[in-house]
Amino acid sequence: MSLLEDYAEYEATYQRQYNNTNATITDTAAPATASARDGMNAIASEMDGYITTTLDVEDAPIFSLDTVQFQVPNKIISLAVSNDVLVLVIEGAKILRIKLQEAHNIIEADVPVAPTTLRACNVFLDPTGRHLLLSTPQGENFYYYEGWDHAKPLSKFKNMEITAVAWNGLSWSAADSSTRTILLGTHDGKVYESELRPPADPKAKRCDIPVRCVAELPVRERVSGIAMEPFPARRKQHLVLISTGTRIYQIVGAADLESRSGDKSAVFEAMLRDGLANPNYQEIPGMPGPGLLTVHHRETQISGKLQAVATDFAWLTSMGVFFGRLTFGGQDSGDSVVENAALLPYPTLSTSATADVAVAEQPGALALTEFHILLQYSDRVCALNMLNSKLVYEHEVAPGSADEVLLGLTVDETKRTFWLHSPANIFELVVTDEDRDIWNIYLSRRKFDAALQHCYNDAQRDTVLRAQAELLFTEGDYVRSAECFARTTVSFEEAVLRFMEIKDNKVLRSYLLSKLATLKKQDRTQITLLVMWLVEIYLSSIGSIDAKIASTGAAAASTSATQISAISKTESSDGSVSGDVPLSTVTALEKEKSEVQSELYSLVEEYKSSVDSNTTYQLAESHGRRDFWLYYASLCGDYERIVDYWMEKEEYIRAIEALGHHGTPEMFYRYAPVLMSTESVALVDVLMRQPNLTPNKLIPALMRYEHNDVSGVDNQSIRYLRFCIQKQMCRDPIVYNYYLTLLAKDSTSADESELMSFLTTYGKGMLYDPDYALRMCKRYGRIQSCVHLYSLLKLHEDAVDLALKQGDIELAQIHAERPEDDKLCKRLWLKIARHAIQAKEPASEVMELVRRSNRLGVEDILPFFPDFTRVDDFKDDICVALEDYESQIKDLRGEMDEATRTAEAMQRDMSGLKSRFAILSTEEGCQVCGKPLWLRQFYVFPCQHSFHGDCLTRRVVGSCNRVQRRRIQELQSQMVDITKQRRKLKLTPLVRSRTDDKASAENDEQLEQQLRRARQQLNSLVAGECVLCGETMIKSIAEPLVNMDDLGTPALVADDSWSI
Repeated sequence: MSLLEDYAEYEATYQRQYNNTNATITDTAAPATASARDGMNAIASEMDGYITTTLDVEDAPIFSLDTVQFQVPNKIISLAVSNDVLVLVIEGAKILRIKLQEAHNIIEADVPVAPTTLRACNVFLDPTGRHLLLSTPQGENFYYYEGWDHAKPLSKFKNMEITAVAWNGLSWSAADSSTRTILLGTHDGKVYESELRPPADPKAKRCDIPVRCVAELPVRERVSGIAMEPFPARRKQHLVLISTGTRIYQIVGAADLESRSGDKSAVFEAMLRDGLANPNYQEIPGMPGPGLLTVHHRETQISGKLQAVATDFAWLTSMGVFFGRLTFGGQDSGDSVVENAALLPYPTLSTSATADVAVAEQPGALALTEFHILLQYSDRVCALNMLNSKLVYEHEVAPGSADEVLLGLTVDETKRTFWLHSPANIFELVVTDEDRDIWNIYLSRRKFDAALQHCYNDAQRDTVLRAQAELLFTEGDYVRSAECFARTTVSFEEAVLRFMEIKDNKVLRSYLLSKLATLKKQDRTQITLLVMWLVEIYLSSIGSIDAKIASTGAAAASTSATQISAISKTESSDGSVSGDVPLSTVTALEKEKSEVQSELYSLVEEYKSSVDSNTTYQLAESHGRRDFWLYYASLCGDYERIVDYWMEKEEYIRAIEALGHHGTPEMFYRYAPVLMSTESVALVDVLMRQPNLTPNKLIPALMRYEHNDVSGVDNQSIRYLRFCIQKQMCRDPIVYNYYLTLLAKDSTSADESELMSFLTTYGKGMLYDPDYALRMCKRYGRIQSCVHLYSLLKLHEDAVDLALKQGDIELAQIHAERPEDDKLCKRLWLKIARHAIQAKEPASEVMELVRRSNRLGVEDILPFFPDFTRVDDFKDDICVALEDYESQIKDLRGEMDEATRTAEAMQRDMSGLKSRFAILSTEEGCQVCGKPLWLRQFYVFPCQHSFHGDCLTRRVVGSCNRVQRRRIQELQSQMVDITKQRRKLKLTPLVRSRTDDKASAENDEQLEQQLRRARQQLNSLVAGECVLCGETMIKSIAEPLVNMDDLGTPALVADDSWSI
């Protein structure tokens, strides 16, 4: 069953579950697309979802004029708004300051002029809403700072009518009470530089703020507008715009606004002087217009921070609104930053208060929103769309009323709010979703990307994308058209059939990929279907490209053969040959194939979890794409399948490479038997790089390798096991035993050096079974190893016997020295000597062997010689032996004499001890109780200290440890019992038989011996040393002289010997 038939089956199942799904399209396509259509229906059914179908966004009007509910105490002269702070200048020379967030709190301040003289003035409020500059037509200028109760005259600003102000954006810091450097435009075409700052003394009546003229316009006209804007990426590079009734000047240059105007040189003086020397300006000929200038700012992310960047400007001229876009880049002095500038004529109003309605009235003020130009007339406010120049809003304010004549339009640049005022009222022009219809304008201009950015709902986006898709399809840009169609609500089957008719897989792939990108993670079934279809398309495309390459190569070969055979006919006069082999075509096809493969691999990698593995493998096999088959298996981590593949193809080296890179221990155990039999060297190289293998599980593979004929080559089993034992420090006895077997069996090694080295090195820890090793060495005739193993098993006689059996006397001598038993060593050496004699070795060599043993004498080996052996060869040795015997006899006699003398001396000493005595005075008393010594049994020590027996015993018992104390008590009790038994025997009746007398005497003698032993033991414990000058006294140094428990006894109370 093909993949597309799978789609059809899925579609049928889906339609049974959902009867309300879209009906499939009629069978109008070619028969070749029938199965594809079934698959498309299945996918389309899954992908159809709800989308908003309403194009229009019904909401509040974009512009609405609201009257602010505020009762003004007098007529309004001027109004300014900034940072949610509204300032009114009203008749009576009053200033009203209102924070719009606290509208109930109105601050009133005076202007120090006659109330009747202030009828008109220009008011300028800085971006923070703290600094207010007021200028009258008479050239009087006042400065007001928040919190003051009256404005203060600017003494150095006399005779200057300020008509425009360019504020400094660096004055936003709340801790900075200064406006920083600002530019002032005046009625006589001059530009001044200053810095507003409240005086240090709050009670000062005037402000002596310095001001400096930094430029004069080439044409002395009233400065109607001025603005200074920093370059976003070059903060010291600035643009200054100056507008008059007929001209607008652009001045670009460097100005450091961090410096203060109090410096000796003004900040903008050099920049303005250079810029106006050769001015860059736009002039509108004819009568001078209002000349007002406004700049629109937009929040832009620059270096991770949001900054207000000037993006558009508008200028009121006599012929209309001149507007354009400001683009900042690498401009320098004399360059222009204005792009897409245009002159928009003033609209003809629906009704007009002027006499001539055919002539458009000039507005009194203007402002910019993101997409509209706001115009303020005396009786109405209008909005023009900057994109299509259409009048989209017009609102008339109380026509015919003198108090409702609009006097000005003010913009709060901080909060983006718009305000108008008449002498009696304040109005707010509310702007709501002004970009709601912008998408349609861009769409009509075929600016699809811009249109998509301003769509409000799915229906609008769908309309834009459909229009773009249809246009691209008409223009033949099918790939981009497919990408757009994938994002629309056009039915899946309709779009696919359109692209299938083009018969270009690239277009269909583009559509399916784009459609796939629109699906959500939970749409797993749809994702799987699309991905599998794409895989099939990609594989088919790669196959087609391969066919083209093959046909191109065949055509090239045919062309070359034809050219060679007809070279004489086609050779031109200059010797060149016509006809070029299309190598460039082959290169292009190879590049295309590489790109398609890269796309396929990226697709499968991205949607790995959604790809059906079995289907993918089947597709790769059916298209013969071994490379993709292997890539996908590697991507899925199905390395066992990769190894199976190479094993099936009998490409064992590649199978080993795959194992080396991604093999698990279980995979090595599985494939090792076959690979060990075919590519043993390469496999062992890889095995030696795997630290996680268990060597004993590879023994079956090694054994299978051993069944093959490996004679004449390096044994790879031995090589691997040697590595495991020596490098990986394997301690498995099975591995050691098998390695030993291989070493014993190895027919390529004549000597036993490696086997002996192994047995010697690892025999001490018994990592191999010595009994098993002995059997293997016997089986394969490894005699030297057998001798070593006999010795290791403590079978030294067998070791020597085997060595002698092989005639290796030196080996026998080595192992004769191994036993620790001297008698056994001597017996083994005798065996060696007998073997040497029986082998008819020369007598001199036999005697050399005797001397080397250090255990045998000539008398030991003489019995082994034949009876009629001549003794001439070892006569000297016999003499030496006899002399040695004589010397030994003399030494023994001397030792016997010395022992006799020692025994006699000891006997004399013992006799002297029996007669030792001490002379005591009759008045000698016990050292413990002080009573006469003669009253009871007593002890006398060599130090002349004497004690009663019971007194000494009590003293010793009091100072000894618990074990000794218990032993003394036991001996005393034993002596008492023995004494009682002897007394009882003596008191028995006199009439008794001789046999009884004899038994009684024997018992009495036994009791006396027991009493004597008990007394000796007691004497050794009690009288072993003097208690006054022995070790016991030394140990008692830490004991108190007086027992603390006896302090209250009468004896100590009466004894005053311890008194101080």
